[in-house]
Amino acid sequence: MQVRTNISILAKSLIALTALSGAASAEVISVTVDKSQPFDEVSGYQYIEATMKGNVHRDDGSEGEYSVPIVLIYPQENGNGIGVVDLPNSAPIHLMPGAGEEWILQHTRTTTENYLFETGYTYISVQWDKLVTDTFGAVPPDDGSEFNHLAYGTIERGDDAFQIIRDAASFLRDPVAFADAGGPAPVDTVLSFGYSQTGALINTFLARGENANGAFDGNLIGKWGLACVSYQDEPPFIIESDPVPCPAHPASDPSVSIMIASETDVIAFFAHFARSDAENWRSYELAGVSHIPASIIPGFHPNQNYANSQPVFRAAFENLGLWAADDIPAPPSKHISGTIEADDSFLIDVDADGNALGGLRLPHMEQLIDGKVGGAPLGYYIPINPVDDIFVMVAGLFLPFSDAELAERYPTPGSYVSRVARAAEHLESNGYILPHDKDTYVQEAAQSGIGRQAESRR
Repeated sequence: MQVRTNISILAKSLIALTALSGAASAEVISVTVDKSQPFDEVSGYQYIEATMKGNVHRDDGSEGEYSVPIVLIYPQENGNGIGVVDLPNSAPIHLMPGAGEEWILQHTRTTTENYLFETGYTYISVQWDKLVTDTFGAVPPDDGSEFNHLAYGTIERGDDAFQIIRDAASFLRDPVAFADAGGPAPVDTVLSFGYSQTGALINTFLARGENANGAFDGNLIGKWGLACVSYQDEPPFIIESDPVPCPAHPASDPSVSIMIASETDVIAFFAHFARSDAENWRSYELAGVSHIPASIIPGFHPNQNYANSQPVFRAAFENLGLWAADDIPAPPSKHISGTIEADDSFLIDVDADGNALGGLRLPHMEQLIDGKVGGAPLGYYIPINPVDDIFVMVAGLFLPFSDAELAERYPTPGSYVSRVARAAEHLESNGYILPHDKDTYVQEAAQSGIGRQAESRR
């Protein structure tokens, strides 16, 4: 059985981006602290909002400057020597007229929660999008109101984005431009992270050879596929056209990369084009997971697909850091089962419940493990909600099984917990989730009450 989804609205709407050109050189002038305080969520970390200024020497002979906001979160001591450059997602600013600063999203934090700061990473988020700084202005309001620091700055050309990104990586390696003593310690390994819109940004960065100077040792491309994008420097900075597969596969870059693609991305954003045998590339396609699940950004729809991809992201950072720093390869790629059609679309194979087959299967997806059934679906996990609103569309849909069907599938609490545990242990033993997340899956299953109603009827 196979399922096909019409995604013409999605393909033409979700890419909302600004613009790039060829590689150039750049130079950080200063990093000036605007706000500094202990990080409330994890002890031993410092939280800083700062302004990074730099010069840009462009390939066309012109020169320019930028002044962009950054957020630094770093260990005061005992870091792990790995830095992460988080490219904040600004797609809602492009797609929703009047969208506020709250829609500039630091997805490294939404996808991993506090994992990075509990394990010694140094973190920087840097504004790269000229549309954002043009929209909100050069300086934040001085009226005592709350504001998102990452909204305010100046970028002269959209294609200065690449230089800004490289500068952020260089700063983590050598934070000499930091104005105050006690800033972050230098790191030896730098990873990039992008989600959706900025996943496409990293694809383009790598495919065009923009990482030739080795700014990044590793890259985590989240919830996207192998689509590269076009950019422009003139207002409105948006090119609304179908995304296209990258002209060169990012695996041609010597850095190591992991792509995490939802089932939505396999259908809509050429994730199947990211399937490569290159030694420096992995792609994990998550069966039954949507582009924006409720676990990352809730509230798009009452029945939004809730399947949680955070455990995969946490493990991916762990694996990517080991791969980039210590040459320990990440676990093998996992691909959803299906057929590539003549028009390059992907037709997904599904089981009797309508859920996808193959791929990286979290405990909400049934599978056979060592001859026993693992994974315990509670309904139909739909990757695309067939509506016109783009964000509701990619948030997916969850249609639960009836109480009678749940009782038939899981006649006792133990029957449900054992299947969840089998899947979680299989994932952890193969490196796709971390031990803590394995334990959490089992604890949540035990507390869920699934199977108790059926048992009580006996």
